[in-house]
Amino acid sequence: MVSWSDETSEDSVLNISSSYNGIIKLPATMHDPNFNGTDADVNVLCEHGEPAERFVAFEGMHTGRRFPGCAKKEGLNCGVVQWIDFEWPDSMEKALAKLWDMYEEIKSARTNDNLESSFAIHNLTEEKKKLQENYDSLYADVNALLDAQQQRGVELANQKEQKQYLEVKIAELETVVGNLKAELSKKEEEEKKLQVNYDSLYADVNSLLDAQQQRGVELKNQKEQKEYVDVKIVELETVVGNLKAQLSKTEEEKKKMLQNYETLKNLAGAQANVIRNLKFNHLKEKERLTEERLKLQHHISELQKSEEKIKLKLQGVKAILDE
Repeated sequence: MVSWSDETSEDSVLNISSSYNGIIKLPATMHDPNFNGTDADVNVLCEHGEPAERFVAFEGMHTGRRFPGCAKKEGLNCGVVQWIDFEWPDSMEKALAKLWDMYEEIKSARTNDNLESSFAIHNLTEEKKKLQENYDSLYADVNALLDAQQQRGVELANQKEQKQYLEVKIAELETVVGNLKAELSKKEEEEKKLQVNYDSLYADVNSLLDAQQQRGVELKNQKEQKEYVDVKIVELETVVGNLKAQLSKTEEEKKKMLQNYETLKNLAGAQANVIRNLKFNHLKEKERLTEERLKLQHHISELQKSEEKIKLKLQGVKAILDE
């Protein structure tokens, strides 16, 4: 172990050499204001032949132990030159190992938390980007909608003006159409009058032509027509005679039918009288039978009363005989 007593002079150099395989890796260290830098009294050289720097270990079970180590920051570091403090007792080393395990667990958990936080931040950042994109899209849509509404308002104003203009034009066209209809109706009436006059004139001409033609035919056929009329008159007289004969027969049949009707009417009246008399007699007979039935019922009730009286008398006689 290196001695740090005051007896060591500035010229004394402690050169601790070791093979490359025997190099102790430089542990993590902590800053100690009372033990740092190079010692001016004792020169300790590392494997590189350079003065060693004083450190305090802060790693594992060597925590708190002092040592000189290689001060080289770049390239190959030859590690710990020599431990100054003795090793800690077993209980202390176990406690330090436990503390460092706990530290590593906490560090690992914190690292995991940091990773999770990083992932969460990354996801939130992505969501923020998406929300920003959605917001930008929504903002653009709203602006487009507002522009469309504004354009719609302009179009509505233009449509209103166009509607008013069209209404004026429609009114003018309706006026023109009304005038045309009036003129057309007048022309139709004039055409009807002309057609009536034409039809009347055409009928007059045709009647005149027919009269002239008929006049010529009548002059030629007067004799034939006279003979034809004479024949027809004879035939009509024959038909009239036959009709008169049939009419006389019909009158006779009518008289016979009236006589038969009167006979049937008298028979029906007689039958009605007979039926009426029969009904009257039936009612009288029914009344008589009803009266006799009532009398018979009364007589039966009297007989029943007499029978009861006789039974009572017989019971009295029987009672007397029994005594």
